[in-house]
Amino acid sequence: MKKTIIVVMLFTLSLSSLLQAKSAKYTSSYYKYIGLFEKAKKKQHMETTMNLDAMRKIIRTQWSKGHDIVEIKYGNGKWIAVFENGSPKSHQTYIVARRWEAINDHLDEYWQQGYYITNIEHGLAEWFVVFEKNTAFTNQAYERRKSLDDFSDAVNKRWKMGYDLIDIEYGEGHYTGIFAEGSKYNGQALTIRSRWIDMARVISDYWKKGYYVSNIEFTLGRWMTVFSKSTDKKDQGFETAENIEKFRQVFEKRQKEKYKLVDIAEGW
Repeated sequence: MKKTIIVVMLFTLSLSSLLQAKSAKYTSSYYKYIGLFEKAKKKQHMETTMNLDAMRKIIRTQWSKGHDIVEIKYGNGKWIAVFENGSPKSHQTYIVARRWEAINDHLDEYWQQGYYITNIEHGLAEWFVVFEKNTAFTNQAYERRKSLDDFSDAVNKRWKMGYDLIDIEYGEGHYTGIFAEGSKYNGQALTIRSRWIDMARVISDYWKKGYYVSNIEFTLGRWMTVFSKSTDKKDQGFETAENIEKFRQVFEKRQKEKYKLVDIAEGW
């Protein structure tokens, strides 16, 4: 597997963390890690560290073993990455940058080379964007909006254009959505709730309707969940944990039950 890294250093002060702290309406007194799991015989490995440079070294080590990044998350002072065996055709790379504009400067270059974004994360004023070759995607785009209402409108417009919503992240005062054509979804829905207990009920209702969760995020005091339909039936479940140590225990338990992790969210 070919693996490459590009790090863009722009020393501009980011206020996103301050804005988030002032705007969030806390619904409980402790952090929650939410793990979304799916029935599949996939051996996975989870690594955590407080330092981004240390995480980049971990990624290089995992790539050298033939493992791909499945999920990357920052929350409560920890970078979390989940890896699994990559296929012989998989090629991954990532960009680290302090400003989204720096990411944007490289997008056309990567898209022309056949790389598509599969995961975005914002933590400690850094964007971490994972690209991959040989996906099902045929085209890609993104939308960034300051207000949630404007972002929701942008999502609906992209859906009407034939795009599917792949990932959501909040950073630098903007909601960012990554879209793609060719994802093979048969329909999507986006639901927003302030309390996790309410979102948990919504997830249960959508499972009954034949949807599965394809992305879940916590942004500015709100849980945002993307539901998708496909021809493949997916047996899903979620777990909550109040800290990373307990989440690791949940992860190992689910691995023994033949479930793989497909997404992580962290919030209140």
